[in-house]
Parts: sequence; structure tokens; C-alpha cells
Amino acid sequence: MKKQIKLVLLCFIFAFVGCEKDELQTTESDSTLEEIKKESFSSTARSISVNSESALRSAVSSANPGDVITISGTINLTRTLEFARSGTSSSKINITGGTLNCSGQPSGSWGVKVNGSYWNITNMTIKNAPDCGIVFQNGGHNFAYKVTTSYNGDSGLQIYNGGHDNYIYQCYSNDNYDSQNGGENADGFACKLSAGRNNVFEGCTAHHNSDDGWDLYGQPYTVTIKNCIASNNGYGSNGDGNGFKLGSAGQSVPHTVTNNNSKNNKAWGYDGNGNTGHITITGSGGSGNTKGLFARIY
Repeated sequence: MKKQIKLVLLCFIFAFVGCEKDELQTTESDSTLEEIKKESFSSTARSISVNSESALRSAVSSANPGDVITISGTINLTRTLEFARSGTSSSKINITGGTLNCSGQPSGSWGVKVNGSYWNITNMTIKNAPDCGIVFQNGGHNFAYKVTTSYNGDSGLQIYNGGHDNYIYQCYSNDNYDSQNGGENADGFACKLSAGRNNVFEGCTAHHNSDDGWDLYGQPYTVTIKNCIASNNGYGSNGDGNGFKLGSAGQSVPHTVTNNNSKNNKAWGYDGNGNTGHITITGSGGSGNTKGLFARIY
């Protein structure tokens, strides 16, 4: 009888350990998304649905941690929409859905600027801005998921001016073109010039942008880019056309580039562009880039 009891106990222990192991076998991306969801809601949060510019601006300007703002349909913006309020690490502000058409904004305007922190921005399209589609600056700890930026007059999605700890996940940026410069500046995704630390792009796609797919020109801190695709960039007459531009001359910044694909771009697949930092490229490749796959990678 004692042997039988011991055998039952051993089977129970093995089963428990096996279950525990299975529970740990989730992908890094799934864990990130679940963690974001856990942080998003508060028992005192408001749930607001908006379908006009005035209602959207009112909801955004009075947003509190945990609020959920849902955009219904297409809203035509007449000036830049600013996310100035901030959530908290345990209760973010959430804005989701809809299309923001920025064609009616004044010349030189960004579509959306995110100066606050702890926002979840999801399942949204931002298009036709005279300048960048959406810019993250000053604040941090923001999360963009399935945000599409198209047909804007400069880069689709840009992080700069101190923007830090932003996670850009499964976003799309296409057909952005700065006509006044012959396409010299409009990238799919840009984290350049003065962005802060700990910015990450994962599972994103940039295609048919007039300059580069990704542009890290002048970026002073490490950027992580993983599982992303850059294709057919550089169609502007003055566009450089790199899939991933990974810095600039006079810099020594060790960016991390993992499991990406760069194809059919006008210039290089991956170009260090004079950055002498040790750029770690792992599992990344591509094909069909006019000048070749890798240039100036140290």
C-alpha cells in the first residue's frame, strides 16, 4: 500500500511540473501583449465612443488613467490631435479603432502628437497628414498596436525629441511621401535625431515609402528592431531607399536588428550609414535590394 501511495504522489508531482512548464511556453510577443492588457484598465475608468472631431478632442483632453476611447468610423481632423494627458504604469489610457483623416490640417502639421505617457493606441489608421502621421515625443511607455500610417507628407510614425520606452508592435507604414523635398525625408518608421532610450519595433511592416523603411539617423541611443519587413522603399526622386538605415556618420550606437527581412528597396537592405557602433544583426536577410544587402555594418 505504501508503494502505491508513493507512486501516486510521484505521478502527481510530474503532472504538476509538466503543467507548469507548458504555462511558461508562451512567446515573448504574446507575453508582452498580455502584460499590456493587464495594465490597461481601472475600476473607475470611463468607456467613451466618439464619431466627431469635437467629441474626440474632448475625450482626449480629459482622459484619465484606465479610460477607453473608441473611435467610430472616419474623423476628419482640422488640426493636430495631441495626447497630452498621461496614464500610469498600472492603468494606461486606451484609444482604439477608426480612421483619422488629416488632409484638412494646415500645411506642416503632424496628424497626431503623443506628448503624454502610458497610452495604448490600437487598431487605428492615420492618413493624409501634411507632415508626419504620428509622432511620439517627450513622454514614454506608450504602446502602439496595429496602427497604420499611410499617405502622409513625411514619415508615417516617428519617435524623437526625448520619446522613450515606446513599444511599436505589428504596425504598418506605407506610401508616405514628402513631395516638397522630392521624397527625401518620408520614412515608414523613424526613430532619429533625438529620441530617448529603450524604443522597440516588433512585427512591423514598411513599404513604398519615399525615403527609407526605417531611419535611425542621428539616434543617440540603442533601438531594437525585430521581426520586421521593409520593402520597396525609396521611390522618391531624392529618397535614399534603404530598408533599414541604422545610424549616421560620427555616431557609435549599438543598435539591435533581429529576424528582419529587407527586400526590393532602391538602395541597401541594411546600411550602417557611417555609424561605427557595433550593430548586432541576427537572423536578418533579404533580397532584390538594388545596391546589395549589407553596407557599413561594424
